Amino acid sequence: MTWQLFIVFGLLAATFALMVWEKLSLDLVAMLAFSVLLATGVLTPAEAFKVFSNDAAITVACMFILSAALERTGVIEALGHRLNRLVGKSDWSLLLVVLPSVALISAFINNTPVVVVFMPILISLAASRGIKPSKLLIPLSFASIFGGTCTLIGTSTNILVSSTAQQMGHAPLGMFELAKVGFILTLAGLAYLLLLGRKLLPDRETLASVLQTTDSKQYLTEAVVVADSPLIGKKLADTPLANQPKARVLEIIRSGAPVSGPMPEIVLERGDRLRLTMELASVVDLKSLAGIEIVPKTKLGVEVVGAQKAIVAECVVGPHSSLIGRSIRQMNFRRRFGVLVLAVHRQGVSLRENFADVRLQYGDTLLVEGTESAVGELREGRAFLLLLDVPHTPKRRQRQWLAVGVIAVVVALAALNVMPIGPLAIMGAVLVLLTRCLDVEEAYEAVEWKIIFLIFGMLALGVALEKTKGAELVANAIIGGLGSFGPLAVLSAIVVIASVMTAFLSNNAVAVLLTPIVIEAAASLNVSARPFIIAVAIGASACFATPIGYQTNTLVYGAGGYRFSDYLKVGLPLNLLFCALAVYFIPKFWPF
Repeated sequence: MTWQLFIVFGLLAATFALMVWEKLSLDLVAMLAFSVLLATGVLTPAEAFKVFSNDAAITVACMFILSAALERTGVIEALGHRLNRLVGKSDWSLLLVVLPSVALISAFINNTPVVVVFMPILISLAASRGIKPSKLLIPLSFASIFGGTCTLIGTSTNILVSSTAQQMGHAPLGMFELAKVGFILTLAGLAYLLLLGRKLLPDRETLASVLQTTDSKQYLTEAVVVADSPLIGKKLADTPLANQPKARVLEIIRSGAPVSGPMPEIVLERGDRLRLTMELASVVDLKSLAGIEIVPKTKLGVEVVGAQKAIVAECVVGPHSSLIGRSIRQMNFRRRFGVLVLAVHRQGVSLRENFADVRLQYGDTLLVEGTESAVGELREGRAFLLLLDVPHTPKRRQRQWLAVGVIAVVVALAALNVMPIGPLAIMGAVLVLLTRCLDVEEAYEAVEWKIIFLIFGMLALGVALEKTKGAELVANAIIGGLGSFGPLAVLSAIVVIASVMTAFLSNNAVAVLLTPIVIEAAASLNVSARPFIIAVAIGASACFATPIGYQTNTLVYGAGGYRFSDYLKVGLPLNLLFCALAVYFIPKFWPF
């Protein structure tokens, strides 16, 4: 083993460990590996920087933009709301209509925005029918993954496998080539969820339903600390306000600005304005407290909010959020968003105390309280995904058919082999910008740059594996152990390895690392590489047993009040089913 190969294998092991450890973001780990390859001379600058011209990464970025155009013009949301007219009252009838629709949509656009849009719709439908969201959200995520196995553009994994294979001298995947086996897997997956999987799902309350102790309507109002008040000079925790069971102080405003610091420790002063949420009947109790008054503007010269309806809502930290890595206290959450955080839900645990200093992560679910207008504004931002189906009109609703038309043309031309998917995706992205389906700033926000740089870093590792003959060495090790049992045994191992690796690593990383290895394995066996390439694409998408391997699984984790074991219980049988069907059908359509 050469020193270069030793470095590459050591770097692969370190990269795997760091990704599983999850203390560093995946894109940072990948670019750290990129830097080590450069620093040690395993790759020359010319070899390393060549990955930045890779058409797969550019294609994935453009597909993010095309998906965002459908989302921002309201196409996906309109489809979701129309389904409301078709679904019945049970969870089975609801899933029967929604899941095939989600799978179909996800075959042509990135599945993350599909799940983002359908989550609040499904939660709203569940609430109106008395169904727990935990019965719906894991199936939603899984169905979006099913759709990705059917087309080249259904997931970035397929695009990466196709591009890597093409760079190694093999034909790229066709637009609907994967549909031969993907359609069978989708039908089997949907049947499993409808007949068996839904019975394994927990009947669990969400964060909001667990922490809300009353169905009474809450209202937001203001009170003022008057002159000579006995409350002046006292900490809020030491006043009668802290003992009001049906009232909660959201914010204290002094000299026109919110007072920072832990709420119970704030010392009250004359003229402080207290914003409170309470049941309407509790306003009488509040008026009876000595030292504070709810009075009109004409008497004290202060602006009165009045009795506005206050609502409690859940929101998820989204993939594009600028708040990832920052704490609630650090970002001055109340002042920035106008709502109060009541609790944080992460990885099956609800945090109600000491959560203000917890650094937020992708997928965290926050329970917030505020006015209808303040909660509604959260939806318009990109920091959170609001799990409340707030009625609104998409800004570019009149351009819906333009966005649909661009996607349809891109798919049709790619399917007819008029042009490769990369150039078509670029032209499609430019078209949705020129037709104002999306503006330039939104386009940059739509691209998941973390995934793009993850791809670049893993592509560099793939190049290093190929250059140092590491891919050939691993392939020979697989052949040495299974080659005597024939290519079907090797194919089975590839599907299982890809599926297991995807449970702990990014599916994109798995696709880039395994594709060169399986191509070398096919060459050693002197058989066609095509079934092995397809096996990587399918195996890297079969991630159902954990909430961390696939982005949509992470997205619904907190929103559904799930635990890690829920994914294992529902997803592991599905993983085994996908692997078995893939091993059986792939050689039927792509002979060795």
